[in-house]
Amino acid sequence: MLASDRLKKPVPLPRLPFSQVGVTKCKSSTDVDKRPLGEWARLLLGLGCVGVLVLGLGLMGCAPADGDGSGKTKLVLSFWGSANELATFKQLVADFEALHPDITVEARHIPQNYFQKIHILMASGLTPDVMMVNSLSLPVYSEHDQFLPLTDLLGTDAFPVERADFYAGALAALSRHGTLYAMPRDVSNLVVYVNKRMFEQAGVPLPPRNWTLDQMRQTARRMTRDVNHDGHPEQFGMSFYAKPPLFWLPFVWSEGGRLLADDLHTLAIDRPETINALQAYADLRGNEPVAPRRIDTGAVTMSQLFIQEKLAMMVNGRWMVPALRQQVGFDWDVWPFPRGRQGSVVGIDASGYAIAKQTQHKAEALKLVAFLSSRSAQARWTESGLIIPARLDVAESNLFLAPGQRPAHARVFLEVIASGMPSRTPPQWDEFSEALQLALEPVWEGRTQARDAVAGSTAELQRILAH
Repeated sequence: MLASDRLKKPVPLPRLPFSQVGVTKCKSSTDVDKRPLGEWARLLLGLGCVGVLVLGLGLMGCAPADGDGSGKTKLVLSFWGSANELATFKQLVADFEALHPDITVEARHIPQNYFQKIHILMASGLTPDVMMVNSLSLPVYSEHDQFLPLTDLLGTDAFPVERADFYAGALAALSRHGTLYAMPRDVSNLVVYVNKRMFEQAGVPLPPRNWTLDQMRQTARRMTRDVNHDGHPEQFGMSFYAKPPLFWLPFVWSEGGRLLADDLHTLAIDRPETINALQAYADLRGNEPVAPRRIDTGAVTMSQLFIQEKLAMMVNGRWMVPALRQQVGFDWDVWPFPRGRQGSVVGIDASGYAIAKQTQHKAEALKLVAFLSSRSAQARWTESGLIIPARLDVAESNLFLAPGQRPAHARVFLEVIASGMPSRTPPQWDEFSEALQLALEPVWEGRTQARDAVAGSTAELQRILAH
């Protein structure tokens, strides 16, 4: 079942930065724990987070710090995901408990507003011992000293996990200032899904695999169909995502543009390369659109259009594979993202397991993360087709490459990692990206030019980065 265009990842918006829940001045997790819950409650009620607060209050007492009354050490593991992912986590927990009969694990599934609720648990002194985190959200937690640093523990008896077993890009994405804060479960990047049957029916040759952005645009024009010439095509050449930024950033990066300078505190969105790339992306929905406009789709998603064969090409991630395998009968495959002036550059995100710095059970938490990072655990995740495993030995196996199944060129997902850009975001990323998306909305809708939108938003964007 197709849950969303980003089936693999949570959709944590709106995420509350720590500054919004009063943690800005905290120097350590101890400071957070000492703040009276009543004060947190007043702050959160003022933000309208009543439902989330109730969750936090309702969980009090659910995870005693010294165990569950059985004499075993109790760990709390939090994660997001679908019902299938919940089932996988439960099986992994059962396997871990069988190996470690002195440890019990409470699997806490948070399917919606994940990071918002993690904020509340932290503020309430109920931080899970081990928690899923992604590379976009990690900086705000590492900046406030919430996660246990893992760099110096790698390869030790306490944490027998080897750095060389994982993609360097995934490790980099979950690091901050050279320190690793989470062990990657998966790598996330973008490719181009192609409906081969639509190309065959239209008599249009499939694009070359070493293609360019110009060739993508030309191909999209040929695959767009407006049969009655009313300006509203019945079939589109390619997808268009106004948000989140991860979907359009490869169009910017591949042309040499950037949102931020390397220091992550200085804007680079006003550089000509960035402005030109943003405008070129918006022009895909121009006067002769090759990509769907809001008026053409309403509430229908890009993935739904692709499944309905109204979209010939779609920029998306690995999380689409299970749904396409289950729901479509036409022939489809994946292509690498096309080359711009700086090559083919997509983001390398990662999701993985972090340990709360204030956990009272560090040794046991390390055992759990080591187990979840093992080949057997990542193999279990890979069976579903949902993820690109972060371990090289699993990614290079037939379990992931799945010969005989679509996509035929699954190795593209792995090849992209080498040329990709590991996620590097500032702690203010959520607020920054929200403001950026608001500023760019009239550009995507064709109501203004990219240069004007950027000029009108730089002061606010720089203000966000400064605090």
